[in-house]
Amino acid sequence: MDPKDIFELIIKADEKLKYATDANAPVRQAQARELLEQARDEARAIDNDALVAQVDTRLADLDDASGG
Repeated sequence: MDPKDIFELIIKADEKLKYATDANAPVRQAQARELLEQARDEARAIDNDALVAQVDTRLADLDDASGG
């Protein structure tokens, strides 16, 4: 997977969170986490530390937002 495709996964995760409602927030957070973890794995596979760091930041933000 190339960096552009990995960045698209990050964007998709962001959109899951952006458009979440109170009713579907837990599901959207789980979906976003899955996309971010996939993006991190792919970024690690191509040794792209900048993308790994970006994903790690978003995962930390997600943990903070969900109280985890």
